[in-house]
Amino acid sequence: MEITFGNSTFLPIFSLLLCMCSGCHRCMDEERDALLQIKDSINSPEGTAFSSWYGEDCCQREGVQCNASTTRVSSIFFNYRRDPSLLENWYPNATLFAQFKDLEILHLGGNQIAGFTSPEELHSLKHLQQLNLQGNSIENASHLCWGKGALPSLYYLDLSGNNLQGFIPECLCDSLLLKQLILFYNHLHGQISPCLSNMTALQYLDLSSNQFSDSLPTFPNLGHTILTFPFHNLPSIDTLILSKNKFRGKFSFSIFANLSKLSHLEISYNPYLELETESRTCFPSIKLIELSLAGCNNLSGPFPKTFGNISSRLTSLDISNNGFYGPLLEDIHLIFPELLYLSASDNGFNGGIPPSFGRLKRLQYLDISGNKLHGEIPYLLTSNMSCLEYLDLSGNQLHGEIQYLLTSNMSRLQYLYLHDNNLRGDALPRNLSFLKLEVIHLGNNDFTGNLLDSLYWSLLQSPALPQLRVLSLSGNHLEGQIPHWLCQMRHLETLDLSDFSHGHHLYLPALDLSSNRLTGSIPVQITQLIALRALNLSHNKLFGELSPELTKLTDLEVLDVSHDKFFGELCPEFTNLTFLEIFNVSFNNLSGTIPVGYQFSTFDASSYIGNPGLCGNPLSRNCGVVVEKPPKSNANELLSNMATTNHLLFPCILFLPVVNFVYLGGLISTSF
Repeated sequence: MEITFGNSTFLPIFSLLLCMCSGCHRCMDEERDALLQIKDSINSPEGTAFSSWYGEDCCQREGVQCNASTTRVSSIFFNYRRDPSLLENWYPNATLFAQFKDLEILHLGGNQIAGFTSPEELHSLKHLQQLNLQGNSIENASHLCWGKGALPSLYYLDLSGNNLQGFIPECLCDSLLLKQLILFYNHLHGQISPCLSNMTALQYLDLSSNQFSDSLPTFPNLGHTILTFPFHNLPSIDTLILSKNKFRGKFSFSIFANLSKLSHLEISYNPYLELETESRTCFPSIKLIELSLAGCNNLSGPFPKTFGNISSRLTSLDISNNGFYGPLLEDIHLIFPELLYLSASDNGFNGGIPPSFGRLKRLQYLDISGNKLHGEIPYLLTSNMSCLEYLDLSGNQLHGEIQYLLTSNMSRLQYLYLHDNNLRGDALPRNLSFLKLEVIHLGNNDFTGNLLDSLYWSLLQSPALPQLRVLSLSGNHLEGQIPHWLCQMRHLETLDLSDFSHGHHLYLPALDLSSNRLTGSIPVQITQLIALRALNLSHNKLFGELSPELTKLTDLEVLDVSHDKFFGELCPEFTNLTFLEIFNVSFNNLSGTIPVGYQFSTFDASSYIGNPGLCGNPLSRNCGVVVEKPPKSNANELLSNMATTNHLLFPCILFLPVVNFVYLGGLISTSF
């Protein structure tokens, strides 16, 4: 073909070359139309999903990816697109998805899907490899039956968080090439379908959080098929998660003898299981490296160590929330030398913490809280564990000082829980300077001393604890000023210095300095913490008038200044605190008329008792009775810049970011 610049025949060829270079190929018309219909369907009747879609090229649309060479749609990511305000379930038409002949990935999680219309149409998706339908409302398993031989390329199927009822749909077993099957958090029950044994390609199977009730065979005859427990015939399985079901019987590792590739096993929170560890023949040559046996109520006895050849390879072991008792293993570093994760919390272990725990040099996570351990924390536990990131020894009977325990060798430590023990001495070691530490909970011990002196040496060099978010020292016997180094902790969110030693804790954006020995008036800087939702200064010796300036804390839900020495009147401006749910000024020397309106109409007499000069609803005292008032003072003068005290002062309240403290007034409770 002759092409000349003077002839228009050049233009079509030039345009074609330009399109090839600029990538102007667009998706197929039938695919573009199908996407628009899916958009209309997911939004029915009045949703707003995909409002950003525009233009003709659907390959550029949100949630859509195309094959670069064919321009056909290859991936659809439409997770959580349906407006949750649309209460009706969605039944997408499978015919629309069948238009995407080269589709490899389809994610439709969290869209209130209760099933498909024409589900058999999905059989045409010959290239589909991943199907994610998690977090929907599918109850009827028939919506998952796409016909024998359908979806021949599918290797990943996630149906978790639906409402699947009854037994595992046998039609799922037709997907013989499936490698990952995720069915957790449904309502499946009864026996596990024997057809699973046909899915020999399975590598990852999660059946947790259902109601399966199979009886586990103790010592199966490995030469015969066990129809009631099909996992022994899954030669490719790597991860098996059976937690939070109702499996029963005596559990033996022998039932997994054929699973030579099994590395991750979770059977936690099956309350009717018993653990068989007595016979050496019950430990097959499997390559298990992660084992979770937490919360199986019938598991008891000494610390389990007879796991045969499994023990030496384990990197993760969870035996928490069981009935194990007796001493911890003296030679744990020899039995479990590769451990990275160990949780043995909430059992009945007693005795001391063996120094050998400090020889688990690779350990990153250690939780032995909620036991009956006593004695001192061994120095080797902290001086030799340079990889440790999480340490929880709370809820035991440990004693001694921690002054020299937290060493620079623990530079990776992020979470430290030592609360509810009998530890004493300085709460915070003076050489403590961890760049990664985020949480310190030392509440309910016998710590004493002056906080102002803590961390002094570290602060001469650099800010201590620069990443700290939570600091709890409640229920101790500390004194002195609130130290200035708190002002350097720019990430601090939760600070609990209260003196309550009972009950539970609720994290609020709040300030709790209750039950100390504070004197003086409320510092003016406190009104700068405008995001405070709870302020508890009760059970101190604070005095002065409750200034109208406090009403600048417009988000307050809790205000407790009871059992102090405040006097004067309650100003009407307090009714502007329209979010108040708890208001307590009892047992002070307040006088005058109780404000009326808004939230104040909801408080009963217990909020005001112990103030002989207060009158009006809800008290029975009539305001017509003349009551001598204390001398009136200037409220702004009394709302001073510093509340002096014999034991705790307020030098840096202004500089704390929106700090979360803990309200412990007995009306709100949860756990730290």
